[in-house]
Amino acid sequence: MNMKKLVLGALCCAALAAPAPALAQMVELPAPQKQGGLSLLESLAKRHVERKFDSRPLPMQEVSNILWAACGVNREDGRLTVPTAMNRQLIAVYAVLPDGVYRYNAAKNALEQVLAGDYLKLYANGAPLVLLHAAKESDRYSPFHVGSMYENVALYCASAGLANVMKAQETNRLDGKLPLPEGWKVYMIQPVGYPAKAD
Repeated sequence: MNMKKLVLGALCCAALAAPAPALAQMVELPAPQKQGGLSLLESLAKRHVERKFDSRPLPMQEVSNILWAACGVNREDGRLTVPTAMNRQLIAVYAVLPDGVYRYNAAKNALEQVLAGDYLKLYANGAPLVLLHAAKESDRYSPFHVGSMYENVALYCASAGLANVMKAQETNRLDGKLPLPEGWKVYMIQPVGYPAKAD
């Protein structure tokens, strides 16, 4: 057995013995509800922003509905609720929840934890959910795709009686921590929750 084979064998054994990287925590979401709510025209009539939120947590069913509205799979061929140029789907939405930050896996309708900890406090608005709309920066269509994701969620919120607001100036709150694909950035954040109770 020559030296090259010995080295190759040692490398293979080392690779097999190395511990596997820890898998991200996967949270399976309830199937999104695709019926009910207000009509499209009623939702358009009620669509507005609210900057104050009740801190009550959202049920996971609502979280699932919101994320599916943002960019969920709505056809058997894997196409999404949000249009993308040539169906490239160079978009992502991250959910900031009380226990961490999760990437929405549209194909599995699940959340994959990418950061653990309370990052909601970075946004200091009382919302129990903050969406981070991200896309590939070099794609000239990315701002349009992100705008479509935001508007899908805004219309869902109008239909479901939820509050939401767009904030473009706070997109860098997780710079250096959020594991985005290389060349991607967060274009917009969108706090979502129940409207604040009247005083």
